[in-house]
Amino acid sequence: RSLVREALFNILGDEVEDARLIDMYAGAGSVGFEALSRGAAHLTFVERHRATLAGIAATADYFGATDRCTFVQADAVTWMRGNGSRIAAASGIVFLDAPYKDDGADTVLELLGASPPPLVVCEHHRERRIPEQIGKLVNLRKAHYGLTYLTFLRPEEEGA
Repeated sequence: RSLVREALFNILGDEVEDARLIDMYAGAGSVGFEALSRGAAHLTFVERHRATLAGIAATADYFGATDRCTFVQADAVTWMRGNGSRIAAASGIVFLDAPYKDDGADTVLELLGASPPPLVVCEHHRERRIPEQIGKLVNLRKAHYGLTYLTFLRPEEEGA
């Protein structure tokens, strides 16, 4: 996992600096905290498990980053349907790392495709197929590391 995370941030480079990010299916929040350490302006952690989110909040407090974080205890699909697409469109980068067998990731990608942020990065198992286009998002790049893929999607250019 740390190899994939390092590769992710090497690919993103300076794009993380001063960006507003959403870490969907945040888990332990390691991607979000790495983004904060690399100069992200704000991180929204979306995690459905209350205890896991409490751990993320405690870590943010430990690092003195609570003022740069928003903690959302919700299922990613439910949150996106409620108000997430508006918030995602106002963000710079949405990182999506759903559990490998979670079909909700496809719905989240569809909702992001309807109101796309500047960049969506999806970490997924090689068996999960990400379409070349999802709504207004187009698949620009894939990088693979063993069984794990990183797929980068951006809004299609007008008239392209």
